[in-house]
Amino acid sequence: MEKRIPEPSRVIVIGGGPVGLVTALLLADAGVATTVVERALAPGDLPRAISLQDESFRVFEQLGIADALKSESLLDTGSRYFGLNGRLLAEAKPSPSRLGHPAKTQFDQPILEQLLFDRAVEHPGVTLLLGTEATAITHDVNGVTVHVTERGVTRQLSAEWLVGADGGRSFTRSALGIRLDGSTQTQRWIVVDLLNERAQHEPFAEFHCDGKRPYVLVPGVNGRLRIEFMLFDHEDPDEMTTPTNIRNLLVPAFRNKLLPGDVRRAAVYVAHQRVAHNYRSGRAFLVGDAAHLMPPFAGQGLNAGVRDAANLAWKLIEAIKGGASERLLDSYEIERRAHGAKMVKISRRVGAVVMATNPLATQTRDAVVRLVNLVPSARRYLANMRFITPPDYSAGVAVLPGDGPKFAGVQIGRALSQPTVTDVDGNRAGLDTYLGRGWALIGVGINPEKASAYWNGIDATRIHLLPPGVAPQKSAAGAEVIDLAETAAALTGATGGEPVFIAVRPDRYVAAVFAASDEQRVVEELRNFIDDRAREARSPQLDSSERRDVA
Repeated sequence: MEKRIPEPSRVIVIGGGPVGLVTALLLADAGVATTVVERALAPGDLPRAISLQDESFRVFEQLGIADALKSESLLDTGSRYFGLNGRLLAEAKPSPSRLGHPAKTQFDQPILEQLLFDRAVEHPGVTLLLGTEATAITHDVNGVTVHVTERGVTRQLSAEWLVGADGGRSFTRSALGIRLDGSTQTQRWIVVDLLNERAQHEPFAEFHCDGKRPYVLVPGVNGRLRIEFMLFDHEDPDEMTTPTNIRNLLVPAFRNKLLPGDVRRAAVYVAHQRVAHNYRSGRAFLVGDAAHLMPPFAGQGLNAGVRDAANLAWKLIEAIKGGASERLLDSYEIERRAHGAKMVKISRRVGAVVMATNPLATQTRDAVVRLVNLVPSARRYLANMRFITPPDYSAGVAVLPGDGPKFAGVQIGRALSQPTVTDVDGNRAGLDTYLGRGWALIGVGINPEKASAYWNGIDATRIHLLPPGVAPQKSAAGAEVIDLAETAAALTGATGGEPVFIAVRPDRYVAAVFAASDEQRVVEELRNFIDDRAREARSPQLDSSERRDVA
């Protein structure tokens, strides 16, 4: 399905996979007309990525698809690592999420892609150009032009900004002359996605590091199961994916019998560990696999892409509103490239543990893991999967604390917790429900209406967060919300009664925590990124702010 190109086009997204569609929908929900250029004629139907983190679901919740995806997913999962002779070496499960969603979930990518595609088709701000291929890109200080070909006919699309979300073999990246840094691992893997699984599996991805043929088993819901096997150097990938060899791998080790309809997909892949040298070139940006390619062992590829989309989208929205500085736009690469490279490194290290086949190496590995488990702090580090560290954007769009009160429950540069809150009408919902789509200013122990006009200038929603035991009341500005959840104690009690403001970015990351006396310094530093005085006159379709107090 295609829709007429809106005039003027503000952003062009090349690539209509999950990361491209997330980017387009975040932009369109803020009133930014966005065109998506996609070679395929329909959403992807192959199960590729299989693991989601809480932060991705937080974005999906904002897009209105989280509940539908959760109903088809295995929630709150962990990982188990088995060594020689099938001995359990370690069991890992993320610490309970503070973001309002399961910390780790096994999902089905075709279902996610269909949900995003359906929402994009229905969205008046998104134009999908399917069966269309980008063939050339030019850009200057005024905008971008993309040459596209559809059914043999070439035409030009123009916009103010360009986002390349076109995967590991990104045309956008090549056209912009951006190189990939890193390498490709030598080991190949065959991934087999099965249907009609009857065996009951606990909610853990199993990594079997047996030193013979390492394999990974990942359960899903509704009879879905993924099994991945490492191939040896002498094995031919085409031969190994024949029905006969797939059957030999699975029967009788994993199935008593295998019917033709049980195999959803069997394909061989080679993992890359590469990061784009730059994430930005003028008015063009890279997101998802176009920006980074990582081994699958830590389940970070798609999650990193969703983080890219959430990080970039609000900065482009700000640029279109007129208040963004070059420093704000440059912050996308500063914030996302460092964490993306870190996730590539972690994924490579986990893969090295899983793929070991040398007898001495596997024996040494098992011995080291057993010794590490004897140290309580190290065991907790592994068991809670703390090696997968969340992003820290304190070097980007953030204002480090001054000499005022410290707020231990909130970290500048980190994602804001999402406790459950109750509003004046008795409705209970996650805090994100009240934050709006843009910036938010939360007052803890102080009414945010007392803050400066800067927050009005950037369309910040003002939230008055009351401590437990204080009943919310109607205010002239709107509803007040009171936090009643135990998980929110850090938000309401960490300051010892000292009033503070929390400035929250549109991607739910904390930009600043400050006392009223320190507000002028915070505003001056934030103006280096977003200058409220430089904004264009706001058009109705771009003004998504909500003016209300919450407690």
